[in-house]
Amino acid sequence: MFTTAGMTAIALAVVAAGGAVATPAGRAETPPRKPHKGAADCVPVSGAVCGTVRVPLVRARPELGGITVAYALIRHRGTSRPARGTVTINPGGPGDSAIASASRYAQMFSGLLTDHDLLLVDPRGVNRSTPVQCGTLESLPATRDGFVRAVGECGRRLGTRARGYTSAEIADDIDAVRARLGIERLDMLGQSYGTYLMTVYAQRHPKRVRSMVLSSAYPLDFDMWARPNARAARRALRLVCERSAGACDGDQVLRDIARLAQRLRAQPIPYTLGDQQRRLDDTALASIVYNLAGRAPADIGGVPTMVRSALHADYTALIDAARRVAPLSGSALRQVEEQPFNPEQAAAVTCNDHPTAWNRKAPVAARLRQFSARLAALPEQEYWPFGKQAWTSVSYSRGNACIRWPDRHGQPQPTGLPLPDVPVLVVSGDLDADTPTEQGRQAARQFRRATVVEVPNVGHIAENEPSGCVAAIQTGFIRDLQASDTSCLANIPPAPVQP
Repeated sequence: MFTTAGMTAIALAVVAAGGAVATPAGRAETPPRKPHKGAADCVPVSGAVCGTVRVPLVRARPELGGITVAYALIRHRGTSRPARGTVTINPGGPGDSAIASASRYAQMFSGLLTDHDLLLVDPRGVNRSTPVQCGTLESLPATRDGFVRAVGECGRRLGTRARGYTSAEIADDIDAVRARLGIERLDMLGQSYGTYLMTVYAQRHPKRVRSMVLSSAYPLDFDMWARPNARAARRALRLVCERSAGACDGDQVLRDIARLAQRLRAQPIPYTLGDQQRRLDDTALASIVYNLAGRAPADIGGVPTMVRSALHADYTALIDAARRVAPLSGSALRQVEEQPFNPEQAAAVTCNDHPTAWNRKAPVAARLRQFSARLAALPEQEYWPFGKQAWTSVSYSRGNACIRWPDRHGQPQPTGLPLPDVPVLVVSGDLDADTPTEQGRQAARQFRRATVVEVPNVGHIAENEPSGCVAAIQTGFIRDLQASDTSCLANIPPAPVQP
């Protein structure tokens, strides 16, 4: 879900130009986070036009003021003719900037730009769209409990304005930009959380959708206990070994992980991350495997040797992976490499929108009891070889991340509203444990006309694979509304495995 996955601050950002930032009690707080460097300039892409629209922070509560939403429209190259269509892309997160990825998208979909425009809208609270701050999440806490408490404190500092950061409001912002530009219909392309956002847009503005491409998709009504993800992680390791010409045995690798998880649960390994002292325990191990599966094929092939070496008391590769993934001890949180990324916006959207494993209306103490009871009732075997306590804490969007979020009256994102009857392409990497194919198929079943393409040997966000095959399939679908030629998938090489 976080693009990428997880998945790692802020008094409330100013929502009225020149306004002061204050807590509900009126105390002055940290100045709002500045937009990403270069935000005053347009994107470095030929034919791009940048602009902003002013929208209400909470459309149902105009007294809360407004917020500025920024966009970049990359014009098609064949300017002698009108564009055949406009594709809007969201990179996921939540918390990631679409505009910051302009150059990457222009290169990835260069063929589409011959006759289509690309529309990139920074979600409210991110980068150029009035960045949000609450002052609690700018540096990643060392423990899961510290993170959960920081998320709750962020919600308290934002107060009533926290309700401005929902997928529904972001979807309506996209539509406000569409209306400003006079675009009749959009082709929607969402990545990871962007697939959730684009589905919400389709719920709210069905007549404005021509087609949808959902890359690394999951449904609106997803499993908060991450059971499909545990199954996908086991499958990914078995697939990697099956394709390794005998370099590893998937079932043996899983048994090794189970042994190592048990050892680390009893005796965590200390290590340093920057100037912080950390503990590498069983839940940190779960996060490492979860994240390396998402980054496949570059890293997942190193898991068998890394785990076997650790079982022989050589922790070098395991600690190196921990430093790259930056897991929390006692749980894990995906390290986000894309910049800029706003963890406060990510926390607010997640806690406002997603289903919970407790009663939202209950006080925190009751929520904690409800979560513990429901977790205890889950079969441990479903999470083998990682353990359910470890695996249910691998991202913002699962487990107890939002259990201290103070809003007891907000409604989660509706999951049963009708969706438009438009062509939909769902693309999933078969090594992805973050948004596995199982969830991609669930996302596809939300629509009447959906095609699922599973991409071999890649993980999260399949179009990032270097050959251009997946991006070409997506381009063809947007043009012709069908995935006609997928033969290039057979040429994507398997993940290299260290013997």
